[in-house]
Amino acid sequence: MSQKKPLSREAARRKRLLVQKRRRRRITLVAVCCLVLLIVIASAIRAIGNRISDSTSEPDTPTSSAQDTAETKKQEEKEEPEEQVYEPASVSLIAVGDNLIHNTLLKDASNGDGSYDFTSFYENIKPYVEAADIAFVNQESPLGTGEPAGYPCFNTPQACGEALIDAGFDVIGHANNHAMDSGSSAMYDTLDFWDSHADDGIIRVGIARDAEDRAKVRYIERNGLKIGFLAYTYGLNGNSLPEDNPDLVSLIDKDKIAEEMAKVRENCDAVVVAMHWGQEYQDTENEEQADLAEFLAENGASVIIGSHPHVCQPAKWIEADNGNRAFCIYSTGNFISAQDKSATMVEGMLQVTLTRQTDGSIVVENPGVMPLVCWYNSSWRNYTVIPLDDYTEERASSHALAGRVDMSTSHIREIAETAFGEFMMEKTVPTTYDTEYAANHGTADTEKED
Repeated sequence: MSQKKPLSREAARRKRLLVQKRRRRRITLVAVCCLVLLIVIASAIRAIGNRISDSTSEPDTPTSSAQDTAETKKQEEKEEPEEQVYEPASVSLIAVGDNLIHNTLLKDASNGDGSYDFTSFYENIKPYVEAADIAFVNQESPLGTGEPAGYPCFNTPQACGEALIDAGFDVIGHANNHAMDSGSSAMYDTLDFWDSHADDGIIRVGIARDAEDRAKVRYIERNGLKIGFLAYTYGLNGNSLPEDNPDLVSLIDKDKIAEEMAKVRENCDAVVVAMHWGQEYQDTENEEQADLAEFLAENGASVIIGSHPHVCQPAKWIEADNGNRAFCIYSTGNFISAQDKSATMVEGMLQVTLTRQTDGSIVVENPGVMPLVCWYNSSWRNYTVIPLDDYTEERASSHALAGRVDMSTSHIREIAETAFGEFMMEKTVPTTYDTEYAANHGTADTEKED
């Protein structure tokens, strides 16, 4: 067997170079392949990452916009404050008409030494007045410190004011046609008198020292409720307000009334407005009264107390076009006087309940009018006010006007029934309402009976 010849040194060298060259080619090829593979892997990873990012992001599509709007709405709803829930509360309010101190009443109250005592005038009605949470009276004449006088230019001793306080009245209206009977000085005396009793919880309405004083919101707070009061009169019997104080007595002016009612509403739970209006001795309201009543209801009045006609006029609900509702008595008639018509002896005590509901609104409940009678004897003495239910035949026959006009119990009752109709009530001592009553009557969706 033959053997291969060993390679020469040169051939061996060439063969070795060829092997090394082939090895480098293989390494280069492997490196290129690895690089390509790495690029492919990196591209794949990048693509997968983009897909994941796309799947978790919110694309700019209608669906994304809807979701975004829903999320924004949820966030806004979270940021909105919760609806306020108010504590239910109730107060009782009574109101009577003109406290009109004629000459014979001055004589009856005189002690003979220059002093006066009017407390007996109100002793029979005091239990009804002082039992109410809030009691209003229209003081028809000024309480000046000058010489006392009756009709036609009144000036009443301040002892009468003391008697009204003793009887339980805490809101005194002075916006009426006799306010300026004894001039501006008597009105400032009146302001001084009532303001001296401010610490006793007495407020006066319808008169003011100046514009700043008039701008103050006057209210009575009972049972956690603030009840604001305003009062206005149609005129001043031809008298003028002083040039330096046109706000001394509040006159009926719709623009001013709307402005003042808005301010009271901002600071109080309810607004009560006393109006001196209408035609004397007319037993029904006139067109102007009806228009003003609707205006007051529209501007947020809860209760409207009318006076001036000296006889009683109807009580009724007033419905404004904007949905507001107020209870109005167009005239409470006189409270005490020496007038000489049977209808002027019949008077009304308005009684209502004001209840705050859980939504903060105020409703007027239990509206009614308790008829009263002004009685005095044949000597025109012993003046007093009594409930109609206490007006007996004996009282009727001994009345100073008996034989002059019909003062029989049946006729007096007929006058009251005609005026007050469905709202006429038997003698009733007002109730001071507690939290239990308010809790049972202060739910906004509870139906209220008129």
